[in-house]
Amino acid sequence: MSEHNIFNLPIYGKPITLDDAGIYYAINRKTGGINNVFHLVYESDVNQQGDWYLYQLKNTSKDGEMGWIILADNGDYPLKSISTEEIKQHFDKPEYAEPKGAWQLIRNSRYGFGKFTPVHGDDAIKYAMILFSADDPTKMLVPLLIQKAEDEASQNLSDFER
Repeated sequence: MSEHNIFNLPIYGKPITLDDAGIYYAINRKTGGINNVFHLVYESDVNQQGDWYLYQLKNTSKDGEMGWIILADNGDYPLKSISTEEIKQHFDKPEYAEPKGAWQLIRNSRYGFGKFTPVHGDDAIKYAMILFSADDPTKMLVPLLIQKAEDEASQNLSDFER
């Protein structure tokens, strides 16, 4: 039995796929209300080459209107896969020891999207929006657990202009 909570990802982890694209939200633990809404988008060109992008629904400067703002820093927009070693560096810590499972992570210099596949198949896959330190992009801040919006009303949020 391994003492670590990170396992060989090709064996245990489910990759981030087109099925993971969509609207996600974070719940405020105190109020139970939604306090952040994110949109994970895969955009491909005519050659079927594509990139992942992460947007956040925010107030615009126009009379309380809402709009999608891309989460990026210094023009570093696309989210890219990172190595198993880098994932271990971020998640092989006591605070992530339970539940046991495998993380997949795509990120740009400041923001990321994580997918956690638990070792026990009965447990649900979890998702996280991840922020990295502005001062040290190798330092991951505490992940924000998010849930995928499954109902039609929430998915209609994707119709907002990006």
